[in-house]
Amino acid sequence: MRKEKNKNLANPEVKIAEATPRKFIIKKWHKIVIAIFLLLIVLPTATVFAFEEVFSDKIFPGVKIGDLNIGGKTNDHAFNLLNETTRTYNEEGVTFIYQNKKASVVPLVTAPTDPDLSRSVFTLDNKGTIEEAMALGRSGNFWNDLKQHFYLLLFGQKLKLKYQLNEEEILAVLKENFGYLEKPIKDAQLEIITNGRTVSTKVSDEEDGQVFDYSSAIDEAFAKVSVLDTTPTPIDFVAGKAKIKKAEATLAADRAKKLAGLCLISVKENKKIWNITQDQIRLWMEFQLTPNSVIAGLNKEKTEEYLKTLAKTIDVAPQNAKFTIENGVVKEFQLHQGGKELNVEASYNIINDYLINFDETKIPASCPSNYKLDNSDIIQLIVKITAPQIPIGSLNNLGIQELVGEGISDFSGSPVNRRHNIAVGAAKLNGVLIAPGEEFSTDKTLGEISGRTGYLQELVIKGDKTIPEYGGGLCQIGTTMFRVALNAGLPITERRPHSYRVVYYEPAGMDATIYSPSPDLKFINDTPAYLLLQTKIDGNELIFELWGTPDGRKVEITTPRVFNFVSPGPTKIVETTDLAPGEKKCTERAHTGADAAFERTIASKDGEIKTETWTSHYVPWSAVCLVGKEPTPPPTEPPATVPTSPSGIPDPALNPLTF
Repeated sequence: MRKEKNKNLANPEVKIAEATPRKFIIKKWHKIVIAIFLLLIVLPTATVFAFEEVFSDKIFPGVKIGDLNIGGKTNDHAFNLLNETTRTYNEEGVTFIYQNKKASVVPLVTAPTDPDLSRSVFTLDNKGTIEEAMALGRSGNFWNDLKQHFYLLLFGQKLKLKYQLNEEEILAVLKENFGYLEKPIKDAQLEIITNGRTVSTKVSDEEDGQVFDYSSAIDEAFAKVSVLDTTPTPIDFVAGKAKIKKAEATLAADRAKKLAGLCLISVKENKKIWNITQDQIRLWMEFQLTPNSVIAGLNKEKTEEYLKTLAKTIDVAPQNAKFTIENGVVKEFQLHQGGKELNVEASYNIINDYLINFDETKIPASCPSNYKLDNSDIIQLIVKITAPQIPIGSLNNLGIQELVGEGISDFSGSPVNRRHNIAVGAAKLNGVLIAPGEEFSTDKTLGEISGRTGYLQELVIKGDKTIPEYGGGLCQIGTTMFRVALNAGLPITERRPHSYRVVYYEPAGMDATIYSPSPDLKFINDTPAYLLLQTKIDGNELIFELWGTPDGRKVEITTPRVFNFVSPGPTKIVETTDLAPGEKKCTERAHTGADAAFERTIASKDGEIKTETWTSHYVPWSAVCLVGKEPTPPPTEPPATVPTSPSGIPDPALNPLTF
């Protein structure tokens, strides 16, 4: 063994010859592994970091909104580009077309004399869309971002423009402008005929109709908006089938003839009794469709209209106790009381069920003038009892010590009706108590906005129509409430700025629009005691004060910054039949678009500091002038079917209408 070892030592070439290939192979594989590591890890990482560095303040390449390329652009550049692209929607609206009849739905329902009645119909969320674009490839997960970058470079990605709709408002505009072209669906109708003591029934034929498919048109129109397609959207007819057929109503007509012999239906609430007369029963009876058959019942609209007249006698609004401050002393000036409200729909249901299920054998042969029902047959109306929200035991326990916040707005130049409505709304809020921890809702506290509650109407523009509505002046209330909550340092849970700048609410950025039930202005009383709201009008100033218990918080509010000014477009001409042909009436001045922002800093007594930034975006708004046009005569007979061209758009040549 020793000799063998020495032999190898004496011949080193043998050892070298054996070892060299293994070392060489190992070193070669090391280099390959390192190269692969560099290729798979280091190089992509460096590429990603370099890519992200180049586009650190830009949207990554390949991103589009519809066909609008925003890749490689900064947030501000892309935002301004999108604003310019969507300007057509803000100025001209979204256009719907049937044959040669067009109607545009603009982003706002506008009021010629009072911007408070202006409200959003649709809103384009350009800011949110750009934020989504900027977030692509920035998830924070390395591999996901790497995959996203390569995908964008190779294939690109089209985003959709974000938006919000008020479908109810859009539907109202479309019906105002296209509804006269429809042929209504008519179910078989019941008529009770009285000739002396003889009663008979007459049943009219049903009629199928043609109605517009508004829902599909709205969906299609805003699918186009989401990809920045401004072409008009066709609105098409759909066949409407009558649900109640004459042939199926024979038994119901026979039943109605017998029920026509009822002398009266009596209803009661508390100790009051009202009688629905025989003539009213006969006038209100109609055919109604159930899952299994056609029956005779009472028309819902007519019966509920009658019940609403009873509600004026029955209803009592609940009243929370209200207070005022005189010489630093809190005094009660309105006692709290419970309320009650007639449930009109539920009451209709039990009256209708009473008729539907009435035993024919109990129908009298005649109806003498002194006819009365037994008390057990009198229907009890459904009434909702409401307790006051804030029952008060002692004024001394409220914690109302001193002023904790004040809000002021100026309504100089307001027309008479607007001033009246501001005064009515302010009076409604005066003396209201807000409990600790309560979320205060301006809309809810104002309650019903109607002529019955003292408000006056003003005109709003819907399509090419001017329509009277209630609620003008109430955004002065919302704005002043926003400011008093800001200055009191209270958490504000809901606030929406106006769509365009309004002179009544300067400085810009400190306004709030309200329109029941939404939008609303809400805040929370996070103080340890009740807050007392005091409202007053001093000349042209609306002043709101919140009294309570100071908890040491300090509030600082910066002066609003106004920036990103955008000039309005040319004057918008709206043709209308509300003016004489050729007559022109300019109802709105132009508004420059802008953004506004301010900060509110709240410092608690414990030294905690919270800073909020409040932002507002105001769209540019063109001046609006109404011009009278000749009334458009309705077609003499709507088409049974609606032929279309190959593109799917109704072809006037195939199916002409006279306008």
